[in-house]
Amino acid sequence: MDNGREMHALVEEKKRIEAKLILAGGNEFQFLLQDCSDLSDIIDEIEDVSSQMGEKEHAAFEAKVKFSRKVRRKAKDLKNFEQHLVSEYESRHITLEHGKRMVSVIKLLRSKSVDKAKHEANEFYGFLEMGSRLEIINDLLLKKRAQIERTARTVSAQLSDLEWLEKEMLVDEEKLGRHDEGVRLKEKLSKIWLSHLQMLKSMPLCGLLKKMKGEGFGAMGFPEITAQDAEALAAFLEKSKLEAKTAEELREMAGQSEQLLRHLGVDLPLFRQEVVARRAFLSSIMSFSCAPAIAYLSEQDAGAQKIVERLAELEKTAEQDGQEWARANRIKQKREGLAGVDKIALNRTLAELRALEDVLDGKAAPVKTDESGNSNGIIGAILRFLGGK
Repeated sequence: MDNGREMHALVEEKKRIEAKLILAGGNEFQFLLQDCSDLSDIIDEIEDVSSQMGEKEHAAFEAKVKFSRKVRRKAKDLKNFEQHLVSEYESRHITLEHGKRMVSVIKLLRSKSVDKAKHEANEFYGFLEMGSRLEIINDLLLKKRAQIERTARTVSAQLSDLEWLEKEMLVDEEKLGRHDEGVRLKEKLSKIWLSHLQMLKSMPLCGLLKKMKGEGFGAMGFPEITAQDAEALAAFLEKSKLEAKTAEELREMAGQSEQLLRHLGVDLPLFRQEVVARRAFLSSIMSFSCAPAIAYLSEQDAGAQKIVERLAELEKTAEQDGQEWARANRIKQKREGLAGVDKIALNRTLAELRALEDVLDGKAAPVKTDESGNSNGIIGAILRFLGGK
């Protein structure tokens, strides 16, 4: 049996069970089921006590006393339940007939006629079985409904996306072109800047210090050094014939042994003062990296200047171009996510899902099949959608 017919059968079975329970206990038949459950528990407990009667006759005194207390408690439970039944009848939770039958069962239990009591309670056991089956059916139908609702949400979301795509205008290729051009130019400018930075880092430190002094590298974020310290450092390097050394080479020398430095003829006290003491400055030169200093690059590189000028033009429409680019990306993602999805098919599926909900709500007619056993009509389509035969 496929899903649709199974659901219909479950719904019909639920109706039949509920009809029987309502006939027996009214619309609030849960009270009757609870009373049946309590009665069943009492029967089991009395049966257990009765089965122990024989062995307790020869038990020790303390065991007999303990067992006697248990028997009295069970007798009290019977009395309490009997009083409870009166209250249930007065509250119209059970009928007079069912109340009398339960009282009859209690009387049989008091007389230790457990087998007769169980026989007398057959109808109540039947109600419990119906209640258990109803719980199973409700759980199955609840899972089916959750599955249908999840699928309906997915289908509705796809329909919403398709409708959104239908309303969106064509993308503005001119704006997209300007946005992409801006991205490419910024990447190109960054490469020029990195190349220029590498050139500065590979310069002899004396030359770099002079360039920093003349062009204000500190203002563009380059590692700072006071004019006095820069002059003292440059003077030492020239005097020590180290003016051709780069910042990286001097940093490496700062880590060498004093014996090796003496062998190279280096004035150790001054070297420690001017170079070793500024090892952090030398390291910062080698690790320096920041966003392109556009104004500086424009002055140093003709190609960079043209890029900067073009970027300035593109900046006038950058916000609108960026928004159009983001919109075009959303459209692309939606289209990729909906590849192969047909709006007509989605609407048909949604209608089928609503029909399935009608089945669950007991509003649909029974499923009909043709001579070959295939389901016809809208329900048949639903069955095929859910993977039925």
